[in-house]
Amino acid sequence: MRVFIGYAGEHGSTRGVAERIAATLTGRGLQADLTDLADACAAAPDHDACVLGSAIHNGRWMLAAAEYVRRYTPELARRPLWLFSVGLSRVLGGPLERWSRNPDPLPAVRDLLSPVDHRLLAGAFEREHTSLPGHLVFRAMGGRYGDHRDWQEIDAWAKDIAHRLLSAPSEKEDHRNEPAATE
Repeated sequence: MRVFIGYAGEHGSTRGVAERIAATLTGRGLQADLTDLADACAAAPDHDACVLGSAIHNGRWMLAAAEYVRRYTPELARRPLWLFSVGLSRVLGGPLERWSRNPDPLPAVRDLLSPVDHRLLAGAFEREHTSLPGHLVFRAMGGRYGDHRDWQEIDAWAKDIAHRLLSAPSEKEDHRNEPAATE
């Protein structure tokens, strides 16, 4: 079974999450193909399932990820789809975490896609990733720099995806169990 894993990020944190998911799926016997959604060559997925993720900037998915989903909504809607968002709201806590606990990164197409699951994951953020005003705001909100990704959480989620895909009946099995057509 082939799984398309697409991601959009700016500083490498989201790519790292996508790579970890791909490695976990591969370790479970699935073929995982990793693609940067900002790549102009990112084509429509012809895989059995998809996992798409994006960094969250200003409460939204990055433009490359949002455009990819809009462009390929029909193709994505025909296969199992998991979404993940990578940001710092879980690290900052307080009102920002409550506001973004169940973010809807793509409200215009979410109902059309009906993803199996969407996860908000913590990311990594370093001082050089922001301007001086951004630094001041981040620190005033109680932010701390560093890698806040929870690898155990990411691994468990990827294992669950693999389990669901490997235990789902294939289309061939579904058709074999259908009664023969009569005339």
